[in-house]
Amino acid sequence: MASASAPLLDDDTIEFGDEEEINPRSYKHPYVTFFHLFFRASALVTYLLCGWFSNSFITSFVVIVLLLSLDFWTVKNITGRLMVGLRWWNYVDDDGKSHWVYESRKV
Repeated sequence: MASASAPLLDDDTIEFGDEEEINPRSYKHPYVTFFHLFFRASALVTYLLCGWFSNSFITSFVVIVLLLSLDFWTVKNITGRLMVGLRWWNYVDDDGKSHWVYESRKV
């Protein structure tokens, strides 16, 4: 079983922080902004209005947890990278030691 000492990037990968141009008149990433707000707002609306749609606590709980999980995934993987310029991950080396890698956008 072979394992890498660090996550490998393909040769055609764009350098982190070099993938966008600045346009001050509009949102840089309108779809990312929409989903960033959609998952949070829909979880909140579902929480506030779950009594009108269902009397089942389990159904409401599962839907809210799924929406908040999608929100977390979006913030960690997409919003953090494109809008804020942060990304992070964890990998385990051959000795079984866990390593956390944090990166920020180049200024």
